[in-house]
Amino acid sequence: MKDTTKDIFKEKSSAATFEEALSQASSFGIRPGLETMRALMDELGNPQERLPIVHVAGTNGKGSVCALLESVFRAAGYKTGLYTSPHLVEYGERFRINGHAAAESILWALLAKIQAAADRVETKLGWRPTEFELLTAMGFLYFQEEGVDILVLEVGMGGKLDATNLAAKPLLTVITNVSMDHENFLGNDIRSIAGEKAGIIKKGVSLISAVEDPVVQQTVLDRFEEVQGAFDQGPEKDGPARLHWVLQECRWQVISQSVLQQTVKLQTPAYCYERLSLPLIGPHQCINLATAVRALELLQEAYPNLGPAAVENGVGRVSWPGRLEVVCRKPLVILDGAHNPDGMKRLAQWLQGVRPAFRRVILVIGMLADKDRQTAAAQLEPLVDRLFITKPPSYRAVQWEAMGDAFHQIKPADKAYIEDNWIALKAAMDEAELEDLVLVAGSLYLIGSLKARMNSEPDVLERKDPEFS
Repeated sequence: MKDTTKDIFKEKSSAATFEEALSQASSFGIRPGLETMRALMDELGNPQERLPIVHVAGTNGKGSVCALLESVFRAAGYKTGLYTSPHLVEYGERFRINGHAAAESILWALLAKIQAAADRVETKLGWRPTEFELLTAMGFLYFQEEGVDILVLEVGMGGKLDATNLAAKPLLTVITNVSMDHENFLGNDIRSIAGEKAGIIKKGVSLISAVEDPVVQQTVLDRFEEVQGAFDQGPEKDGPARLHWVLQECRWQVISQSVLQQTVKLQTPAYCYERLSLPLIGPHQCINLATAVRALELLQEAYPNLGPAAVENGVGRVSWPGRLEVVCRKPLVILDGAHNPDGMKRLAQWLQGVRPAFRRVILVIGMLADKDRQTAAAQLEPLVDRLFITKPPSYRAVQWEAMGDAFHQIKPADKAYIEDNWIALKAAMDEAELEDLVLVAGSLYLIGSLKARMNSEPDVLERKDPEFS
């Protein structure tokens, strides 16, 4: 048997971290399937069944869509819950109420509450819940106890067998773009991966989808038809569950853009938003914006305050760290967690658009060994002048130096290998002139590690603008 609730607090008093306590309370790794999660939630009284939920899946874009949804709900005056993963710096980032991350004391209390339930699950099944299952159960319990008006719930991985899929009757389901990632768990072809994402589709619940690939679209359509039986496609929101295709229902145009934000005109079946100030940069954020706004429009009957004014206000205030995030302006330093082929493609598209504005692009990159390093290098290499290879803080970052071999055209003299990612970033910034761009990418573990160091050692950004003081 693992530690009891009393033992967890004993560990805390002897200076154990929450991460250590969570590790002790859970089983290691990923165990696909809902049997464990279902048993755990039964033990806790199924708080997820009493929560109003918007459930969001997808390969890329789902985090941005969740952030947009939460921000607009909050701007409209509703008490919001936001559950996302992974965190960048602290576990509390995964559990947000009205935009505020859960304090460590709350995490300890939640873990204590579910510890006995996890013990009973182990007795019943012969194994303990995984870390993600425990965290998701903590989230359901926390948001239900806090009485949120809406929970924006991001899938961890896949959809069908994800721990979040115990949300049996969400208000709305959303599937953002789908591409290759996590093949070891979701399948080796796009159709299989799309089938896993489509596993969040529920009987009687409408779906908004931003998928672009025709194979993925057909897979989503087939699954929706299988689950719903008779259904309608189109912009109307009344009647049976409907399937809404963002690319068919919405049109958008970027009116202006800078390194800090873009202004977008968005036309939906319900309204024309003439000028939405979007602090999330990159052309790919436009479809995320359209997806979120369309979802909000469909939820307005249940949440009357979700009008155009709330949309404009909430969109303008949205924040989603680690995604083309500007952390310094002199020199310009941008962090982006792109780590799979589609994410790298979208990062390269943005970089190509802004490349003429910079004398040089200095790339600090570190990727896990199970990610497609070759494709990432092929996407970015034509746009990069100087390269710093570094190691993300993960046991999966083996042979981190091999990332440099994937960049075939950059001369050896323009490649540097620095294992410590903090030292790598400082070296890149020391080299950079004011006309250069320092771009950090390749892993959310890398981005999270750097943001933690920035929080504790902000003097590394001493050349920054006063705006970033």
